[in-house]
Amino acid sequence: MRRLALLGALALSACGKLQGFGGPAPPLASFTMTLNGDPSTLLPAGVPDVHALRVALVWGTQWLTEPFCVLPPEMNTNAADVIDRGCRDPFGFVPATAGVAASVPLDPSGPTTITLENLPSADLLVGDITSRVAYASLVVFDDRDDSGTLELAAPHRTATGRFRGGGGDGENKDVPDSPDVIYGASFVTMTKADSRVAYREGDFMQSAFYPRVGCAPPSPGFSIVGAGGIDNDNGKALMTALAGQLPAEKDPASCVGPLPADSLVEITAQAPADVEEVGCDEHTADSSIRYRPPPMDAPDLTDRRTACVHLPTFDTGSQPSTLKQVVVSGRTTDRCKGLTHYTLRGCRENVTCDVPDWDLTDNAPSWWASICN
Repeated sequence: MRRLALLGALALSACGKLQGFGGPAPPLASFTMTLNGDPSTLLPAGVPDVHALRVALVWGTQWLTEPFCVLPPEMNTNAADVIDRGCRDPFGFVPATAGVAASVPLDPSGPTTITLENLPSADLLVGDITSRVAYASLVVFDDRDDSGTLELAAPHRTATGRFRGGGGDGENKDVPDSPDVIYGASFVTMTKADSRVAYREGDFMQSAFYPRVGCAPPSPGFSIVGAGGIDNDNGKALMTALAGQLPAEKDPASCVGPLPADSLVEITAQAPADVEEVGCDEHTADSSIRYRPPPMDAPDLTDRRTACVHLPTFDTGSQPSTLKQVVVSGRTTDRCKGLTHYTLRGCRENVTCDVPDWDLTDNAPSWWASICN
């Protein structure tokens, strides 16, 4: 495997006095992209210009949406509004927390080359040591703070109440959005055509990690692969995934690659509102929910949606069957979608705990009844 070969070369250079190894090491791989369209015609509100266009290579993470977003405990108008406002695309590309691997200025007059000097780390690879893979998206962004890299953004959740052994109101303080503005990406969602960077070690086994059913596997090492988009008409792909199967491509003939790593990848400029989720980090990637105690003072619910619903059955455990949660969406101005889950009784890491970190069932905040009556 490529990684083992590199380790072997390092061992040889340490044991023997080899000549000609001075100077910077050559890159492991180079990728070439071009941008079609003019981002200056797509400026979001409040952004006066395009300051410094760059392209970043961002490794993706294996991510599962939370159950509320696909299996709401009871469907009603309020729950549907919260899902629409607060749940991100379940088939979208999700960046790994430390997934921004490289970034270079974008050449507006022609192709831009971005190079990698390091293999993706083990935590970015999906699979076991005999068969694992990583996928990345090439992301075009305006580096408005001149940091030289793409800063990821995060959802804006509402305040957390006090709990035993932990913090208090305001512990969940909001953080500003990333200043960077995204104008395009080679891989946005599996429901649309994509071109992605792939890195493969060992054999290849198809999994639920951004699958390309019916497509040829990536080549060992680095390559460019893509697909035309999975079939999600009338929620077909979602139902297939919930049944434990991999959604199929609309047209297997639209599969791309594997192509050499330096093959040209074309990216179309898009309005930031349509692509900015590729720069949104997720606190958890395993569909788990962090329930929070409600603050005694009403949280700021301006431009948010709320719903009062029962806990999912697998989260009730020994909890009273009448225990409900208040789910709060993000705002229309938020870059990243996200949800806040409040419950009157529970623990920070496990809502089904026998000895709760908080129990407000007999002393609910005054604002609770206006949502959960």
